[in-house]
Amino acid sequence: MKQLNSSFDFKRLLGTLVSNWYWFLLSVSVTVTGGFLYLRYSTPVYDIQSSILIDENQDNVAKNVLSKLDPENDKSQVNLFNEKVILQSQDMLAKVVDSLDLNVRYWAMGRVKETEIYEECPIKINFDTVGYQGSTMQMTVKQVAEGQFQLTMPDKTVDKVLSDTWIRRPFGRFMITYVNNPKVNRGYLKTTEFRVQIENKDVAVARVSSLFTIHLNDGRTSLLDLTYNDNIPQRGVDFMDVLIYVYQKSELETINLKAQKTREFLKKKEASMNEDLKAMDSVQVDIKQQNDIIDPTAQATEYASAKTASETAMNQLLAQKQAINSLKANVLTAKHNQVIAGVTVADPNLTQLVAEFNQLIQKREQGASLSGPENPMVKALDTEISAKRRRIADACDNILAQLDLNFANAAKTASEYENRIRNTPNVERNLREANRGYDVVKNTFLILYQKDVENEISVYAATNKSKVVVEPHSTGKPIKPVPNTIYAISFLLGLLIPGSIIVIRELLNNKVINDHDIETLTSIPIVGTISRVDGTNNRENTIVVGPHIRTGVAEQFRLIRANLEFMAAANNNRTFMITSSSSGEGKSFISINLGITMTLAKKRVIIMEFDLRKPKISQYLGLPNDGGISGYLAGMSGLESVLKASGIHENLYIANCGPIPPNPGELLVLPKTRQLINELQEMFDVVIIDTAPIGMVSDALVLSQYAGINLFVVRQSYTVKDQVRMFDVLHKDGKIQNPAIIFNGVEFLKKYGYGYGGSYGYSYGYGYGYGYDNDNQKKKVSISSIFANKH
Repeated sequence: MKQLNSSFDFKRLLGTLVSNWYWFLLSVSVTVTGGFLYLRYSTPVYDIQSSILIDENQDNVAKNVLSKLDPENDKSQVNLFNEKVILQSQDMLAKVVDSLDLNVRYWAMGRVKETEIYEECPIKINFDTVGYQGSTMQMTVKQVAEGQFQLTMPDKTVDKVLSDTWIRRPFGRFMITYVNNPKVNRGYLKTTEFRVQIENKDVAVARVSSLFTIHLNDGRTSLLDLTYNDNIPQRGVDFMDVLIYVYQKSELETINLKAQKTREFLKKKEASMNEDLKAMDSVQVDIKQQNDIIDPTAQATEYASAKTASETAMNQLLAQKQAINSLKANVLTAKHNQVIAGVTVADPNLTQLVAEFNQLIQKREQGASLSGPENPMVKALDTEISAKRRRIADACDNILAQLDLNFANAAKTASEYENRIRNTPNVERNLREANRGYDVVKNTFLILYQKDVENEISVYAATNKSKVVVEPHSTGKPIKPVPNTIYAISFLLGLLIPGSIIVIRELLNNKVINDHDIETLTSIPIVGTISRVDGTNNRENTIVVGPHIRTGVAEQFRLIRANLEFMAAANNNRTFMITSSSSGEGKSFISINLGITMTLAKKRVIIMEFDLRKPKISQYLGLPNDGGISGYLAGMSGLESVLKASGIHENLYIANCGPIPPNPGELLVLPKTRQLINELQEMFDVVIIDTAPIGMVSDALVLSQYAGINLFVVRQSYTVKDQVRMFDVLHKDGKIQNPAIIFNGVEFLKKYGYGYGGSYGYSYGYGYGYGYDNDNQKKKVSISSIFANKH
């Protein structure tokens, strides 16, 4: 079976668009004219640009001062995003608004449009220091005399006020002054009325903020590109100039403030560290005083020498003590004739006593040898020797006592020096710790002092980190509206409006437009196409075929006749049932003219008016409606009452409907229906059955079994596509045999989208219906009808 193609028909759409060229021309003319008027009366907006370079290596006072104190303060790059935020901040923009009075705007009112003015405005609204305290408002000002103005407020109150005089209103106190500026247009004062719009400062800031943008140039430079949009270029340049001035001034104020805070910090730290130095110096003094030292290293050497000296003295004292003890022992144990050996004693008294003792021993020895030991002189010498012996022993005891005392003192001194030597490392460590803390604080103090000096120098040498690279300027060409863009948009819009309507209409169209639609919906063949014919609601207009008629429509019917003859030859059944999906699609029109066409081929033809619900054929041909098919099927009349001459051709007969029965469906299923058709098939060469619509009642399904070919009439721009699908389903389900389609009411420009084969000049409209819908189809005027396919 033929594969159906359901794709969208772009060729037909293109043809539809081309055929409606005059609507495109009209639409483009209107939209381009609208674009011209828009450019004529719209207010152009200009682009004001500037660029500033942020010096990333510019000295920052606080950063340089504190960088050595805290490495985290050493930031080598400026955050451009921070600078962008600062430039776009509400506080920064508010200063610009205050400086330029951007919350007050002026318009010179003309006959057609009003023009916003700036430098050329000859008047100015000045508020006192309190400023404007209301919401956005408008008022009009007009000079009525030199120095006198007429003031119209929003509440329509009109006052006459003087220039340079304070005017009190609920929203604030203001005065109107003349502007002394060479650029002022004094001519405005004579004839022009001014509209003045006053905004709250927050509103004005929000407005200029929406017009101001900043872009980072690229990632390789620290360049900020500033852009401001304004309909008055000079005002935009002034805005940019003041903004940069305020920004750079704020930079210097920030630098000076940081320097001041830095100096306060340094002075405070210097005072604190000075106290720390004094305290640490006192600690060193206390350590030296407590340990009685000046230089621990040098004094440690002295301590070692003193200890050695004390130990030497102790050894000497021990030697002397030993000698004295020996002397004492000798003296006490020596015999009267024994001389005491000489002993080196530092005491001269003991030395003399020993010498005297030895002399007495010698004298006694001489006397004893001469006079004997019993000699009184010897005895006297013995007594004196004993006395001298005791004196020497006593002297030795005294000397020993003194030596013991001297030894104890020397031992104590040696011990003291020993302790000092042992304590020297601790003293040295304590002094080192004290010196280290002292040096740290001292060095920090010196750094702070140096930075304090640098800070003072930096304050006087401070410069902005920003530099204007591109001065604020306007190119002089408006960024909007751009004439070429507006005209292009107008032109495209002129094409888009009718194009969109046509495309939407095509997309929403559910009616059959051309044979391509039929071919995408069903595989049932099309046996012919009938051009549109208007006014077929009477006999004269209904009949379009005749012996001497050679119109395009007549030829189309002849072509259908040839196709049907070819199809009927296969089953030798020339009974043709003609039906459609609904009323008004031209079944009766086709039945009559197809019958006439068959008679022109020398065939006897009968048209059976089997639309028992709302017959039209008899009415169109002016035939009486007595007897007929309904009477025959009901058994009320015979065959002779069914057949009526058409009055058109001698071989064309009409089997009229007869009185409309209350039960058409029940009559059609009677055996007499088959009997009637069989009898007429015997009597005539061609039988044409005109039935009720197949999409509404079952009559056509019942009658289709008697027909050799079942013709389905599709009317252009009338038949719904789903009805064609329904007929295709009936065929596929075996309910309709040998189907074919007649495409009726075709306007060829509409069918093909272009003048294919030329238009035959005929139009076809139906002024009748079947009554299953409304009898009269009312014409509706709408956009879709205006852009109806004319092709």
